[in-house]
Amino acid sequence: MAQNMNILIVEPGKPPRPAAIPNTLEAVEKTLGGAIQVGCFLPQRVLLLSREDTAGLAPNRVMPGKRGHISGTFLLCGIPEEGNCFDSLTSGQQKEFQDLFASPDEFMMVGSDSYADPDDVADVVYGLWDTLADGETMVLTKWGGRKQGAAR
Repeated sequence: MAQNMNILIVEPGKPPRPAAIPNTLEAVEKTLGGAIQVGCFLPQRVLLLSREDTAGLAPNRVMPGKRGHISGTFLLCGIPEEGNCFDSLTSGQQKEFQDLFASPDEFMMVGSDSYADPDDVADVVYGLWDTLADGETMVLTKWGGRKQGAAR
């Protein structure tokens, strides 16, 4: 029987929540609902596990460094010292990443590109102004941020 690992699950619009799942690829894929892709945060030795196919999934969080975004639910787990599986997060890693992803970021998508800095969005939109033909459209979609009247 597979040993459980302590991870964080980060769902769109929700704060990260701790969970324990079996330490297997099958359990990770079942939790995410499909094949996975892997990213990592170094030197913290933390893996970001997200769905490989994110078509139709809601944007979730802006990547740290404000370069791109993650769509759909993702998981955070540890990188083992040895072996090629997954590992539990330490309590320090859990705290650090709960703080990092505590609330959904505010970002905008221009076409299929995402931006977390309003100045970057403005530059892109102004740049598009002269390139769009008469009647041509571009979709701007805003995601995340606080709801009107929500307390911080």
